[in-house]
Amino acid sequence: MLIKVKVFPESGEDKIEMVDTENYKVFVRAGAQNGHANKEVIYLLSKHFGRGVKMVSGGTRPSKIFEVL
Repeated sequence: MLIKVKVFPESGEDKIEMVDTENYKVFVRAGAQNGHANKEVIYLLSKHFGRGVKMVSGGTRPSKIFEVL
C-alpha cells in the first residue's frame, strides 16, 4: 500500500495526523539535516501501522511517498 505523507520537521511533538486513508501529516521534533526527520518519520509510521515502511520518493522534499510493507 502506498501513502502520501507531508512532513513537518522541527515540530513541538512527534505525531501523525490522518487526513484520509492515503494521506497523512507527520510532525517530528527532529530537524531535516542529515536525514534525521526522515528516520523519525519511518519509525513513527512503522509503529503506527505495525509493519515496515519504506520511502519510495521525496527524499529531501516535505511531500513524500511511502510504501507500507
